[in-house]
Amino acid sequence: MAARDELERTASMKLDHRICPTGEAVVDLGGDLDILSADVAVNYVTDVIDRHRGPVTVNLTALAFCDARGLAALVRMAGYADRKGCPFRLASPSPRLIKIMRITRLDRRFLTSQASALAPGEFVRQADLFKTAASIAEIQDQDQ
Repeated sequence: MAARDELERTASMKLDHRICPTGEAVVDLGGDLDILSADVAVNYVTDVIDRHRGPVTVNLTALAFCDARGLAALVRMAGYADRKGCPFRLASPSPRLIKIMRITRLDRRFLTSQASALAPGEFVRQADLFKTAASIAEIQDQDQ
């Protein structure tokens, strides 16, 4: 019964991954990343990190919606990757997600204008990313 409830709550989120010839794991995260699906997404990505042991990119091309809890999930994923010594980056965030990152000041954590190897609009993790989770929690508390 619990598994069915979990499936119903996260039905609007799609998760899949593939290993590229370059050795990078790409996790496709689509649909809604929100209070209902954040923990499932974090568990999925951390499992990929544990099993793959190489660079991981979370592709956000198909992400339709991301609330503060979803943004905190991205921070948790990056923090976990950092603790495991795994290169981690976000790819193809939507303009709406970029806006929420700017509002929460996570653009300073994810956005790197110096990274010439990245395409425009791609984001990467910095070493202290997981420390911003407390800031996101404060923002969530203010919104409630």
